[in-house]
Amino acid sequence: MRKEVEIVKGHRLDYQLYRYFLQYFSESELESIFESIRRPPGRYYIRVNTLRISPEELMRLLRERSIDVYPDEYLPEALWFPVKGPNKIPSARKYVLADKRAAESVYVGANLYVPGVVRMDEEIRRGDEVNVIAPNGEVVAFGIAEVSNDNIKTTRHGIAVKTLVSVYEMPKVREMREYELGLFYDQSLPAQWVGHVVDPKPNEVIIDMNAAPGGKTSHVIQLSGGKAIVHAFDRSEGKVREMIEILNRLGMNGLYRVEVRDTRYLDIDRPDLIGSADKVLIDPPCTDMGVRPRLFDVKTMDLVMAMSNYQRQFIKVAWRLLRPGGILIYSTCTIPPLENENNIAYAEGLGFEVIDISIPRASGGLIDKYKNSVVRFYPHVHDTPGFFIAKLRKPSQRHQ
Repeated sequence: MRKEVEIVKGHRLDYQLYRYFLQYFSESELESIFESIRRPPGRYYIRVNTLRISPEELMRLLRERSIDVYPDEYLPEALWFPVKGPNKIPSARKYVLADKRAAESVYVGANLYVPGVVRMDEEIRRGDEVNVIAPNGEVVAFGIAEVSNDNIKTTRHGIAVKTLVSVYEMPKVREMREYELGLFYDQSLPAQWVGHVVDPKPNEVIIDMNAAPGGKTSHVIQLSGGKAIVHAFDRSEGKVREMIEILNRLGMNGLYRVEVRDTRYLDIDRPDLIGSADKVLIDPPCTDMGVRPRLFDVKTMDLVMAMSNYQRQFIKVAWRLLRPGGILIYSTCTIPPLENENNIAYAEGLGFEVIDISIPRASGGLIDKYKNSVVRFYPHVHDTPGFFIAKLRKPSQRHQ
């Protein structure tokens, strides 16, 4: 029996996980999903920070610089840039090896920054033409070296390779002055829908249990006009520092409360929050099988099962944090039902009631019971990241 199955180039599942997926998808559809994951979506989305600028005004500023940008058909604060490609990459005699995360960013046009460099050809000097290579050997870009091999080990910051031609291309959004001014946040379309499912109101107590890097937290602040009482938590001190920088760049200083916490134990560490929340948002660590682009990856059934059990710990604590009648929003950027619909069934076992939601152009649940109550985005159907969203209510006391 085969231990692993390669679905498409670079994407492998262990045999148990492969058989699991075949309960829900045909072989050809599974191949289409993972082939789509190897590519970026055709649209790269940003979310306009409407606390600082209108979508129309930001579009005008960008178009004045001949940047192609368009409004989403349904979300007023969502704008998108066309992603172009695939392009043929010119060949260079010298190469720079990037780590996986950096290579996937360069693949869609980002510059290669020093922290993402694994190794440089020994003969590289500043100004040389180079190819950027992913760890699996794929050539992802052609560019100009900004540092030499002699200096790379002593340089900690800055651009290592300026990308000139990448497999796919789009504007370098994080180098735009509008980004530095906090006029937008780059966020996928499905993730932007999460904020609208939360539907934050002024004075509501809202807890984001897995808040870093701050996309959904900042959207909740934005949609409430800065008037919701927002608690943002993450277990990583480094990620919390980064989140604070992002929220402050967006002009949201003073509009949130942030702490470094493992929120699986939030009811123990912060007993004052028990029964206080009007809404809780869980976007837990997951297997990331909907993230795009991913050039290569290996996933196992053991990992999926472990992540599902891990995610349930947050759901259990959310029950205690919510007041009677409070709302839980659960979302992931992955595909297996074990991390999605099965966790909603677990939440129902705790006493939660599922609230039906629908989103334009999205699909329903993969399990029949949730076909009309939860939302899914598929890479090969919607040309977005793979994504799942559900909304639940903790019953009022008289119904418990």
